[in-house]
Amino acid sequence: MKRFVQLWLLVLLLLTAGCGEPGEAVAVTAVLSTPTSEPTPMAAPQREQDFIIVATDAPHPPYTVFDAFGVVDGFDSRVLENIASDADLEYELIVTPYQGVLDNIANSRNRDFDAVIANLVIPEDPPAGIVYTQPYLEVGQVLVVLADNEAIHGYKDLQPGMLVGVAHNSQAEVVALKTLNLTEADMLNHFENGVQALQALIDEAVTAVITDSYTANFYAESFPDQLKIVGGDGRDAWISTKAYGIALAADNTYLLAKFNAAIATMQQSGDIQREVITWLIPKDTLEPGESRVGTPADELFIGLLGQLPDMDPAAQSDLIAWEVKINTMSGLLGFNSNNELVPILAASMPAVSEDGREYTVTLRRNLRFPDGNELTADDVKWSVDRARSLGNFSVNAVLKDSDDNFYADDDAVQIVDTYTVKFVLQEATSYFPALLATPPYFPISNACYAESWDTLSTCGGIGPYAIVDWVPGDRMRLRANPEWPGRPSPAFANITLRFYDDLGSLRRSLEEFGSVDIAWRGLPYNDFVELQSVDASQDGQPDFKLWTGPADFKSYLMFNHEAPPWDSALVRQAAALSIDRDALATTTFAGSRTPLYSPIPDAVPGHLSVLPQRNLVQARALLGQAGYSEAVPLDIELWYVSDGRYSPIEETYATTLKTQLEETGVFKVTLAGAPFEQFRAQVNECAYPAYLLGWPSPGRPVDYLDVMAWSEFFITSNSFCTNYESQVMDDLVKSVLEETDNNARLLLYAQMQQKWAADLPTLDVLQQPTYAISMPNINNVRIDALGLMHYEVLTKGGG
Repeated sequence: MKRFVQLWLLVLLLLTAGCGEPGEAVAVTAVLSTPTSEPTPMAAPQREQDFIIVATDAPHPPYTVFDAFGVVDGFDSRVLENIASDADLEYELIVTPYQGVLDNIANSRNRDFDAVIANLVIPEDPPAGIVYTQPYLEVGQVLVVLADNEAIHGYKDLQPGMLVGVAHNSQAEVVALKTLNLTEADMLNHFENGVQALQALIDEAVTAVITDSYTANFYAESFPDQLKIVGGDGRDAWISTKAYGIALAADNTYLLAKFNAAIATMQQSGDIQREVITWLIPKDTLEPGESRVGTPADELFIGLLGQLPDMDPAAQSDLIAWEVKINTMSGLLGFNSNNELVPILAASMPAVSEDGREYTVTLRRNLRFPDGNELTADDVKWSVDRARSLGNFSVNAVLKDSDDNFYADDDAVQIVDTYTVKFVLQEATSYFPALLATPPYFPISNACYAESWDTLSTCGGIGPYAIVDWVPGDRMRLRANPEWPGRPSPAFANITLRFYDDLGSLRRSLEEFGSVDIAWRGLPYNDFVELQSVDASQDGQPDFKLWTGPADFKSYLMFNHEAPPWDSALVRQAAALSIDRDALATTTFAGSRTPLYSPIPDAVPGHLSVLPQRNLVQARALLGQAGYSEAVPLDIELWYVSDGRYSPIEETYATTLKTQLEETGVFKVTLAGAPFEQFRAQVNECAYPAYLLGWPSPGRPVDYLDVMAWSEFFITSNSFCTNYESQVMDDLVKSVLEETDNNARLLLYAQMQQKWAADLPTLDVLQQPTYAISMPNINNVRIDALGLMHYEVLTKGGG
């Protein structure tokens, strides 16, 4: 760690050309005293110490700068700070010209300094008595052209009349003039820095740009549809090379070894690259402009607004993560794009015991994970046991837990034989097959995944696609998996997922660059509407194709059934009759939401519309039976979440609900809002008699695809303080959980929803469909009722 930084001021010395890049200004620094450098016949002793004194030159931005307090900062300073931390060294950084220091280190018996870090280029022949560390920074000069330029493959293709951009007084300018022999008057265009030169290239003001490799790499990787480096891959593209190191005494092998080990660690960890991005890449904004290449014909690009948090099937549910997992792994069972539950890795649907507590599954044979290992019952047990031990709720809440410790028993998953596995449940749970179609139950290879959390794994499972590579925060490449037994087989061989942190970047990729084929997940409805009318070519054909999927979110009112006036079924029914869902959907939400007349969204198998249309006459009549009228109004308080958790217009939504309720002439509504954390705490204390809520939590799917996923929690849990009790409903739930015949369960679900409409554990109001938009040549976009896109059916081409 750095102990302190001291500035020596007195004598002015000039740095030699060994410091800094040729052609760039070199700082002159004042020092307190010149280190002694008299030769001595005695060799300087090697000091195995953990406190060192390091010389640097400042200011020499961006390598060394002074902050507001006069402390040295900059690229070299940060590199040294990281090295000292990794090497467990303390150090003092002294600002002084390095040349005298080199003499002092090489020749003095009593050295004043141990090392120099001053943007030093490692020479072919170091001065006597001086050694340099391995390079902590290597920089090449490269040639950058537009991504669709097929005429220039390297600097030898530059022709007279082609303008080349370079930064003024830079190494790029030196290379252009002295190495490539470009004529300054006819072929060079000068800019303040490399980013401005690249902007000129994008704007077609120059044909090519010579710049440093780190700037070129950063922008070519950031904007591959606009820019490319020519001349070869990696270092093969470097026209010239410079390496920078730390100088120290040749006999100080102890410190040299420590420095080199720390530098190697920093390079492997990416610490140096992060400092390069922070300090050496100019901060100018680059406007990438139009795409030069679109997307390749043999690869389909999907842009998702949001990041992929993990690839561990045992992790908490997340919409993006679950979508990627269902496309790179599979369960024993799975839902196809038509929301039908079918065998995938299982050979058939499970055999269920008479008491509904045991599910026995026979596996398909000759299936292999991407690592080559065959799927067996051992893998199924290991995978589910792993999720159990990592605390996955979907596993531990359902499987047998004889000691009630909230962890399923070791024998809850049993191996019957090599290709047969048995699941033992805590109690009859008829929707268990739907759970087998969710990631916590996905079989994975124990030869590839770790037993502990493995969030960055690229192992995948046996899914329609295998993972080729994943760059977290950027993209993931997928390739169709021939081992996947599901149907249909993947229609498109290569898919790349691109993850975006902001809507603007995703829209530009779709609309301006054409670098994604589908924009999906988190695309606001306003953008969806706006893009559906775009016809840039004015050929009468829309530039994009629009896709609407099932609702994966609902909003609803909740009442405390023990708190007046909501303890009255008449008042609850009157509220239900007062709401105009169509007006809320079309006017308040401008079409982004649709009316919901059930606790179950429309696309979930078993949905039944049971809630009433608006009828103010009936609402007033019910309120009259409850003892309220215009002369005796009913004052109520309605709470909503005010921090935008469920929508950016939640206050407007609540205000419209207030207006609709008050149109009875009887309800008198006082609105109140609170941020979610405060809101949740108050709800748990039963402080709000009526409030507006959303389900599921933003960014998460419901736990499984079944009516019970949208209903059971609101009936059996009092987490929301509804205090709802109904023996009839309890009996229906029990019957549903015990009934394994699908048709019989659908009849029970209908009865549950009818009872729901009578009692109103929740008063469901609106549902929010999912939206995607694509290029016109994309077909077969299918989104299931969990809100997850199925990549295996996607096709590209044919208009």
